[in-house]
Amino acid sequence: MKLLLAVVLTVFSMMSFAQTRIVSIDAFDMAYSGGLSFKHDEGKDDDRDTTTFKFNVNYAQNLEQYVGLMWKAQVYWNRIDEDFGGDRLTSEFGVGGGMLYNFQPDDIKNSIMAGAVIGLERATYELQGKDDEAGFNLFLNLEAGKRWDLGSYSVANISYAPTISLNFKRYGGDIRDEYFKNSRELRFNFLKFDILF
Repeated sequence: MKLLLAVVLTVFSMMSFAQTRIVSIDAFDMAYSGGLSFKHDEGKDDDRDTTTFKFNVNYAQNLEQYVGLMWKAQVYWNRIDEDFGGDRLTSEFGVGGGMLYNFQPDDIKNSIMAGAVIGLERATYELQGKDDEAGFNLFLNLEAGKRWDLGSYSVANISYAPTISLNFKRYGGDIRDEYFKNSRELRFNFLKFDILF
C-alpha cells in the first residue's frame, strides 16, 4: 500500500500543477488503491477458500473555465471468488464519469465538496448452488463531504476528506432476470484521503 502510494505520488508529481488534480484513496472495501488476498478457513466438515481482488481509482481535475467545478472519473474492478461446499463468485468491472463541485475554490484542500458520478458496470454473479449470471448495470453515486488540510509532502498536498454517499444501481441482463432488480447503498466514508497536486 505504501509503495503504491509512493508510485502514484511520484508519477503525478511529474505533471504537477497548483492543486488542480485530485486522486482519492479510502479504506472502503480494501482501499480504492487496490488489494489482493487469499484466505483459507479450516472447517469442521468443509474448508473455505476465498480469493479477493480489488482495484479502485478516483481521479478529478479542474475545469479551468468554471471556478470550483472539476470533472471526475472512476474505474474499478472487484472480484470475490469463494469455494465453500459450492462456488460463489462476484465480479464487477465499472467505469464512470461525473462532476465534483468545491464550495471554496480558492482553497480546495479545505473545501466542502459535492459530486455525482454516473457509470456502467459489467458484472457476473454466481450464488451458491446456481449458475453464474451476467449483465450490464447502470449506477449513480451522489457524494458530499469536507476536506481538512494535513500538509504538503513533496509537490503533493494531503487532505483528510470524509464523505457520505448515496449509491443507486439498476441491474441488467441475466442478473435482472434471475437475482436482483435495483439496489440502494448509504456509505459513511470516514477514512478517506485526497491527494491534491
